[in-house]
Amino acid sequence: MNYLKQACWLHLNFAVHRYLMSNADGRASGAEKAQRHEEMSAFYVAVFKGVEVEQVRRHYAREYKNVHDKTQELTDNLDIEIGFPLRGTPDYDDLAPKFFERFHALALQAMSVKAEA
Repeated sequence: MNYLKQACWLHLNFAVHRYLMSNADGRASGAEKAQRHEEMSAFYVAVFKGVEVEQVRRHYAREYKNVHDKTQELTDNLDIEIGFPLRGTPDYDDLAPKFFERFHALALQAMSVKAEA
């Protein structure tokens, strides 16, 4: 078991669910979407660079932008990437782990971190 990945999932579980909700038909919230997007991106950079979340954008702006952009690419294709419905009510309990798996892989790729992390 990858304990670091599991710890990241446990920490971001709520944010991932809220992020997906903010993308849902009829529940779209640009403000919350932006907030959760920033939260997830900054957290990952902080974890893998060993700094406080508040230091990320000041000291690791490039890495933050890379993770942010990869997350945006994922979000732009949620229907294709994880089966997120464009209409109707999503099954968040099914979709959240799928989103996290893709997010985790893309965030590591964006920071050039080996996949076993």
